[in-house]
Amino acid sequence: MSLAASFGLLLEEYTANKDKKFAKNFLADFVRSDIPQNIQQLLPAGGRYLTKGSVGQGNWANVPWVAIFDRLITHSAQDGFYIVYLVKEDCSGIYLSLNQGVTTVRESYGASAKDALQARASNYVAKLGGENAGLVVGPIDLALTGNAGIASFYESGAILSKYYTPVDLVDDAQVSRDLRAFVGLYNRLYEAELSAVGLDQEDDEIGLNVEDCLNLKAHKRLERNQKLAQDAKAFHGFVCQACNFDFEKEYGAIGREFIEAHHLTPIKELRGTKTKLDPKTDFKVLCSNCHRMIHKTEFVDSVEEFRANYVVNPS
Repeated sequence: MSLAASFGLLLEEYTANKDKKFAKNFLADFVRSDIPQNIQQLLPAGGRYLTKGSVGQGNWANVPWVAIFDRLITHSAQDGFYIVYLVKEDCSGIYLSLNQGVTTVRESYGASAKDALQARASNYVAKLGGENAGLVVGPIDLALTGNAGIASFYESGAILSKYYTPVDLVDDAQVSRDLRAFVGLYNRLYEAELSAVGLDQEDDEIGLNVEDCLNLKAHKRLERNQKLAQDAKAFHGFVCQACNFDFEKEYGAIGREFIEAHHLTPIKELRGTKTKLDPKTDFKVLCSNCHRMIHKTEFVDSVEEFRANYVVNPS
């Protein structure tokens, strides 16, 4: 089934299915599995993007959604920014939205969270530079009733959105083009966020040209992805693969299971769609010193060559 037809079916069937059992419901499974698979086929290959669908947890959500997460930015709807399809509560239409994670904002700003989300959205729009013809800029209307809960924050968190009525969902080619265009906006916003090279520079970024500094920031952001780092450490262990330094042996209990994950793809290849995300084959683990040093060499993609050429006295 095409992406447009999938969303048309969701709008048509969702209200009726909310009166049925939640468990093992065909439409719930359709949103969680089939629609994300349809979307994934339209996204760049390489594992950079994660797609998830939700109709609620245990009970039907008033606003079902299907989201696309760039793993360099976030892997959930709790923080960062991401692309999401949001169905209006009355099922009269659906938004394709570049939106924001709300959990961390709510924790930080409390009662002012919606104002904070709107302010951040305005800043993001400015960073994107005004290419928003035909799009909804800022807050959207999900036709919420009663206790809207977290869905009302989706309204406030919207950056740029496109709205579809059921009539609009007959043109699958256009729906597919729109999705690709939003992926382009997503990438541009990510790069705009990285481009503040004069802010919060780490010492190994000082002196680099703009392009290399952006790439190094992207590299570090990937390495600090908590899920990927944890999986890499679980597979490779906690002894530096360059110099054999063992934090636990040196520092005792405080050094137990301490190590840093290092992504092997060369910095220049990180931007775009070639990012590899397999913690077993595309990561190594390094002590803090080796990790800083390898980024200063030509052997970012090979711990073995770094070790042979630069590690003088391995443990």
